[in-house]
Amino acid sequence: MNWWSRLGILALSGTVAATVCATLGPAMAESAEHGGPKAGPALLYADPASAPQLENTGVWKARPIGVCHSSAYRDGEYVHQGCVYDDEGGGNQYRWPLDTLLRNYTYPEDPAYRRNAADIVEVRVRPLADATAFRVTLNTMTDPELYGLTLALGDSEKPQAVPHGANTVMPAARFVTVHGTTGDIVDVNDGAKRPERPEVDVDRNRRQVEIRVPHSAWKPGGHERIAAAAGLWDRGTDHYLVPRTNADRTHPGGAVLGDAQPSAFFDAAFRFHEPFEAPYRNNDQRKAIAHGDLSPFSADVDFGKLDRGERDDSAIPDKGYVTRLFASRFEKAQGRRLPSDPGGPPPGSGTQQGGMQMGSGSGQKGRFSLQFGWPCRDDCVPDLPGRLQRYQVYVPEAPAPEHGYASLVWTNGYALRPGDDVAGPKDLYQQFAHRPGNPTMVIDVDARGNDEWGYGQAGAAIFEALADARRHYDLDPDRTAMGGFSSGAYMANKISLTFPDVFGRAFICDGLDVAPSFPGLNGLADTLVVGKLAVDTLTKHEPGSKLTPLLPSRRNQPVMEWSGLNDDFIPYNITSERGRAYAAGGYDYEFLSWAGYSAEHLAMCKNGMWGLATKWMGDGKRTLNPHHVTYVRNPLMDDPASGLVGDHAYWLSEISSRGRRTGTIDVVSHGRGLADAPVPAKRTEPGLADGSIMPVNPYVREYRHLADPVHAEERDELEIKATDIDAVTIDPDRAGVSCSARLHAKTNGPLAVTLRGCDRTEHFDGSGPAGAPYDPIDPLSGVAPPKGGPLPAESGNAPQAPLSDLPALRFPPNEANPKPKG
Repeated sequence: MNWWSRLGILALSGTVAATVCATLGPAMAESAEHGGPKAGPALLYADPASAPQLENTGVWKARPIGVCHSSAYRDGEYVHQGCVYDDEGGGNQYRWPLDTLLRNYTYPEDPAYRRNAADIVEVRVRPLADATAFRVTLNTMTDPELYGLTLALGDSEKPQAVPHGANTVMPAARFVTVHGTTGDIVDVNDGAKRPERPEVDVDRNRRQVEIRVPHSAWKPGGHERIAAAAGLWDRGTDHYLVPRTNADRTHPGGAVLGDAQPSAFFDAAFRFHEPFEAPYRNNDQRKAIAHGDLSPFSADVDFGKLDRGERDDSAIPDKGYVTRLFASRFEKAQGRRLPSDPGGPPPGSGTQQGGMQMGSGSGQKGRFSLQFGWPCRDDCVPDLPGRLQRYQVYVPEAPAPEHGYASLVWTNGYALRPGDDVAGPKDLYQQFAHRPGNPTMVIDVDARGNDEWGYGQAGAAIFEALADARRHYDLDPDRTAMGGFSSGAYMANKISLTFPDVFGRAFICDGLDVAPSFPGLNGLADTLVVGKLAVDTLTKHEPGSKLTPLLPSRRNQPVMEWSGLNDDFIPYNITSERGRAYAAGGYDYEFLSWAGYSAEHLAMCKNGMWGLATKWMGDGKRTLNPHHVTYVRNPLMDDPASGLVGDHAYWLSEISSRGRRTGTIDVVSHGRGLADAPVPAKRTEPGLADGSIMPVNPYVREYRHLADPVHAEERDELEIKATDIDAVTIDPDRAGVSCSARLHAKTNGPLAVTLRGCDRTEHFDGSGPAGAPYDPIDPLSGVAPPKGGPLPAESGNAPQAPLSDLPALRFPPNEANPKPKG
């Protein structure tokens, strides 16, 4: 299948770095007291970050829920948790890849809106002595005069027109509309404004709007129907801003062609039954807003429970699919990335939130480059830069084993979301959750747009999500695997090779080898070498991004990789390079080469063939203190302001390479009386797997499994081999040697070896050829369009065709989408 046809379907860094050091410092200090840094980045062990949107002041006391589209009664409050980045208004049911090119509603181009000014995160209700207090929290608020909110209080026999030109109906007895610090109350019976006004207090820093409705205007009792929706306010007309066909600086766009009265609302609360597959859990909302009728979305609030102060969390899902919010410690900007934000993608690149990039935006950098996404480094504002981020899990129905569930952290391909992996009983989530005797929780990470290749804050989000999942679920940290698909498989490889002691196993489903990349062209563009020099052509690659040289870090981490013999997105010459490296080295690996339909990139990891991976996963735990450690130090992948520095693994730390070179350190400890078992020859065999789309799927399985280390003479000695490494610190306790251990070192240059806690540093001299980092020459350097040119900065600001009643078009065609339970 031709991929073109498929496609048709800073100054800031210093501040962030200081914040990271301040917030992660306690975790680092705690680790140091116990003999060096813990496995992985300090992000994994830091105290939970706080988000201003979830902070309480005044009368508000209840803890937030953190589970999207759920509600609870806590501390005399009714708390409803919305989600983030689901403020796409109404219209067509776009799915990947169309949703990377086409949009529903679009915000005005004024940067103050940050493309996110009407995104409801939370709604709370609290009865007071003389009024009912509501608190609506938005994800973004740079100017309180931009938002408009309507509360629909009570019920009516039929839906009523929402005031102020909202072009929407909802059942209600009273409509309370607020904007800025003012508002009004309309009686549905006569359509007149009541003399009472709501008391409106805006907390700009926390992005919260508190609304107090006096009992003289509406006094609740028993069960009451409550609904809420958000849009944008037109201060000049005292009405809602209504989308036009195209956005401009002061007006939203994305109205469906032919709709003379499009709804003004971008987001609605109380959407309890949204299916999980939609990119931002807003399938039902898109349809309702397109029809101008928000009747399906409301809460039945029991004011008796509130008066009695009862706690009731029964409506929060604790099994099956769950979408969670977490607070990141990073927020370079509110809302979504803008073309004017620094560190933007180059012209020719595609992004999840901005579509194709034309390069005329002031923040877009670099020469023309055909690529999916871009490595968003410390100096960059990512696609989804906000404080609140999300991930999705499937909580197994089976009880957790004694030490907790195993987990698979999953990063999806270019611009895909966790919902794209939802596909019924044979999907990724359920196949791992239902492993017999080994229920495994998939943690599907959004990674701030899944288009930034695991660099910067996108990579940090992987560890922040894992840390949050460990806080909320019974997970076994010694049985954590890392996996991913396509460019997400690149992320999974990058993260698991940089921090190999966090992840006991790695599952790589059709992964790329350099970043960024562009499908089809990458068979040549990612691999072109002239002499011994890599050369960039149509795609400009990130220096130091090549993965194959990092594979030695996988010495103690079994891996399974899938590739396609006739793959047209990621040609076989890309994936097979790692396959050959596994065969030539002493790795514990399985390398599957699919043929036929299942070799196609968009089918291979969506065809329900997960049984091969769930069986391979086994019950093995990560290795904590191996007798033999190999680690590749690649400083070009470091993003220190985002908390990502790959300079330690197992009992090696403070590994420093010479200059900006990629260096390798290999240390064998004889202190535990162990040695590597003989490496068996690789084995090859054919196989067949059943799938959810194609029933018969042939493959060739190449594999080698290593035996446990064998017994050897116990000696107080360390053997060290170093290439382009100038310093390393060794923890003798974890290595199984004493402070007086003999050190045998072979190095191609000066090397300093420090034994932690021993007041001992040895220096070794050596000579030999030095390596060179992956840094392709670029004959097209400087080929870029002028800033502010005639082309728009990006695609996406276009009207919608009138197709909102058509069902979602997904690839592959999956089963009916599961709804939330309960």
